[in-house]
Amino acid sequence: MANEKTYIPQQNNEEQNIDIKQLIFTALQHWYLFVIFVVVALAICFVINRYSTKVYQTSGTVLIKEGRNNYDPTAIMTTMNFGNMQNIDNEIAILKSYSLTDRVVKKMGIEVTYVEKGRIATSEMYKNAPFHVEFERSVPQAVGLPYEVTFLDNGGIRLHAVGEGLVKYDYILCQQTEFNPYATIDISGDYKQGEWIDNGYNRIRITKTDFFDAETVGTRKLMFWLNSYPSLNKQMGSFTVSAISKQASVASVVMNGTNKQKIVEFTNLLMNEYVNRGLEKKNVVSENTIEFINNELQGIQESLSQAETELKDFRQQNDLMNLDLQANQVYTNLQALGKERAEMSVNLKIYKRMQDYIKVQIDDPENLAAPSTMGINDPLLNQLARDLVMLSQTKATQLLTQTEQHPQIVKLNEQIVTTKKALLETINNLVDNAQMSLNEIDRRIGMLESESRQLPGKQQQLINYQRNFEFTDDTYKYLMQRLAEAQILRASNTPDNEILDEARLERTEMIAPRTSMNYLIAIILGLLIPALYLFLKNFFNTTVSSRKDVEKLTSYPIIGQVAQTNGKDPLLVVNNPKSPVAESFRSIRTNIEFITQSKLPCTVLVTGDVQSIGKTFNSINIASIYALYGKKTVLLGFDMRKPKLFQEFGLSNNIGLSSYLSNKEAIENIIQPSGKIPTLDLITSGPIPPNPSELIASTKCDELFAELKKRYDYIVIDTPPIGLVTDALLLMRHSDANIFIVRQGVTNRNAFGSIIKDLEDRDMKFSIVVNGLQAEKGYGYRYGGKKYGYGYGYGYGYGYGYGYGNDYYGESEDGEKKRRRHKKHKEDKKQQ
Repeated sequence: MANEKTYIPQQNNEEQNIDIKQLIFTALQHWYLFVIFVVVALAICFVINRYSTKVYQTSGTVLIKEGRNNYDPTAIMTTMNFGNMQNIDNEIAILKSYSLTDRVVKKMGIEVTYVEKGRIATSEMYKNAPFHVEFERSVPQAVGLPYEVTFLDNGGIRLHAVGEGLVKYDYILCQQTEFNPYATIDISGDYKQGEWIDNGYNRIRITKTDFFDAETVGTRKLMFWLNSYPSLNKQMGSFTVSAISKQASVASVVMNGTNKQKIVEFTNLLMNEYVNRGLEKKNVVSENTIEFINNELQGIQESLSQAETELKDFRQQNDLMNLDLQANQVYTNLQALGKERAEMSVNLKIYKRMQDYIKVQIDDPENLAAPSTMGINDPLLNQLARDLVMLSQTKATQLLTQTEQHPQIVKLNEQIVTTKKALLETINNLVDNAQMSLNEIDRRIGMLESESRQLPGKQQQLINYQRNFEFTDDTYKYLMQRLAEAQILRASNTPDNEILDEARLERTEMIAPRTSMNYLIAIILGLLIPALYLFLKNFFNTTVSSRKDVEKLTSYPIIGQVAQTNGKDPLLVVNNPKSPVAESFRSIRTNIEFITQSKLPCTVLVTGDVQSIGKTFNSINIASIYALYGKKTVLLGFDMRKPKLFQEFGLSNNIGLSSYLSNKEAIENIIQPSGKIPTLDLITSGPIPPNPSELIASTKCDELFAELKKRYDYIVIDTPPIGLVTDALLLMRHSDANIFIVRQGVTNRNAFGSIIKDLEDRDMKFSIVVNGLQAEKGYGYRYGGKKYGYGYGYGYGYGYGYGYGNDYYGESEDGEKKRRRHKKHKEDKKQQ
C-alpha cells in the first residue's frame, strides 16, 4: 500500500508534464497558423496606420493669479467670507464655456471647411487650400452642403453639389433661418473665377490662393462646405481644461484635432480671449464712466462759456468789477456751497447710474463689475459686489456635478438672494443719502440767496453771475478730475491671468493612430487568436486525441499504436510488409505473445465501441502479420449485421458463418483462402441472419471454435462494436486475447470511459490499440524522410515488448534467408 501511494503522485506529475509538453507540441505543430495570423494582422495594421485619420494633440498653460485685498472692516457687516480670491474651478468653467468657444470660433474665421479626398482617406486643408471661398454674410447661406470644385482648362470653375436636407444659416443674426430635412439637392454649373455665384442655396465667389498649382490641381479632388457657428462650436469643443495639480493655480488646455496648425491656433486664441475677457470685464465700467463724464462735459462746456460771457458782459456794461465787503462775504459762502453742490450733483448722477447698472446686472452677477471701477469707493458696496460674484461663480461650478435640489445649491441660492437684497439696499441708501445731502446744500444756498436779496441790485446781480460761473466752472473741473481718474484706472487695469506656455507646432504630437502600439497589438492578436483557437478546439474536443487520454480512462494496457495511413489499402501489411505501419502490427503481435505467453493455438478477438474506428482494418492486418510469420491463420468475420470483410479481399459472401451456425453448410464449405497469403484463410459472415446473437450463443459456435483450433495456429475474430451489441461479449469465452480498438479523433472519451468502466467492473481482460494516430500529434521517428508514429506495450506483468528490429525483413523463412545473405555480403566486402 505504501508503494502504491508513492507511485500515484509520480504518475500525476508525469501527466502534468505531458500536458505542458502537449500544449507546446500543439503550438509548434500548427506554427503556420501563427505565421499566417501574424502576417494578416500586421497587414491590416499597416492599412489602418496608413489610411486612418491622424489625430494630433497640442496644449498650453494659463496662470490663474490668486490674491486677496487688504482686510476690509466692512466685511464683518456681511455673512459672506469669500473675499476676492479667484476660484480655479470657476476659471476652468469659463475656459470651457460655450460663449468663449463661440467668441474664438468667430474670430478665427473658419466658417468654410476645405478638404481633399484621396482614394481612401480625406484630409482637411487649413490655410493651404489652392482656392478661397468668400460668402455674403448678409444673405442666409446653406450650411453642410458639400461642393466639389474642378478647375477647368479655360480658367473657369465647375461646382457640383449633392446633398440630402437643407439648412440655411444667417451669419449676422447667428441663427438658423430655414430647415427642410426632405430636400434633395443636386446642382452643378460652370463659373468664372472671382465672380459672385448665386445658385439659390449660397451666394459665394471663389478665387485662387498662393497655394494654387495649375499642374497638379486638375488631378486633385477638392471640396468645401460652409459651417454654422453651433456646428463649429461643437466641432472645436473637443478640448479639455484641467488644473495641473491640486496645489498649483495653473490650468492646462489640451486640444485634439486632425489638423495641427488649426488646433494650435485655436488653443492660443482661446487662451488669449480668456485673458482679454477678464481685462474687458474690468474696463467695461471704467469705459461707461468715461462715456458718462464725456457726455456731461459736452453740456457743461457750453454752460461754462455762456456763464463766462454773461459775467464779462455784465461787468463791462455796469463798470462793476468787484464786490463790496458784505457782498463778497455772501459770495464766498455761496461759492463754497456751489462747489460742494457740484461735487454732490456729479456723485448723485454716478450713484444713480450705478443703481441702474446693478438693477440690470443683478440677474447676471458673474459679469458684475466692482463699483470701485466707477469711482465709488464705498467699502460695503464693493464688498457686497465681490461676494455676489464669488457666490455666483461657486454655484456655476457646483452645478456641473450637482442639481438645483442639492442642499449646497439651495444654500448658495439663499446666500445669493440675501446678498442681492443687501447690495440693492446699499446702493439705494447711497442714492438717498446723496439726494438728502444735495437737498441740504440747496436749502443752505437758498438761505444765502435770501440774504443776498438785501444787497444793492447791481451787487446782487453780480453775485448771481459770478456764482453761476463759479458753479459751472467747479462742475467742469470736478468732471475733468473724475475723467482723469477713470482714464488712469482704465490704463492701470491689467489682466488677472496670463499665458504661461503657448501651444506650438513643434510640440504637437500625433496621438492616433498609435503606430507602434498598433503593431504590437497586431502581433499579440496574431499570436493570441490561433492560440485561443487551438485551446478552444482542444477544450471542446470530446474525442480521444492522445495516448494520455486513454491512460486516464482505463488501467488496461496499451499494446500498440497504429499510424494514420494516407491510402485506403486495408491489406497494408500484405502489400507493403516493410512499411512503418507493418512494424506497428509486428509490435502488437509481439505484445500479444507476452499476454498469451506464446500459447498455441491462440484466439485473438478485435472489437471497439462504435463503427468506423478501424476494427476490420486492424483484424485483417493482425491476421496478416501472423500469416506472414508462417503461422496458419484464419480470420473470422463475426460482424454479421454489417459484413464488410469479404469486400476487402474480393470474396463471395453467399455462404459463411451464418450458414454454418444455422446448420446449412459444413465447415469445409465456408472456409475460403485469402488469395493474398498462402497461410491465411477467411470465413466471411455470410448472409445477414435475423438472430446473430442467438447463433453466436449456440453450441454450434462452440463446435466451430473447437474445430478451428485443431486446424489453425491463430484465430482472429472481427466482431461488431461492443458499445452497440453484445456479440463481442458472447465471443470472449472463446478468445485468449481481447483487443479494444480506440481511434484518435473518432472515439468519444465519455462513451469509451463508460464502456471500459463496465468491462473493468466485470473483470474482463482487454488490451488497447490506438488506431489512426496522426504523426504530428504524438511522438515519432523519421524513416525515409517521413515521420511515423510507433508504439510499445506491455502485458499483464510479463514485461515490455518492442515492435521493431526482429521482423524488419519478416520472420518467415524468406526473411531469415535475406538476413543471412545480407550478413554474408558484408563479410565478403570486408575481406576484399
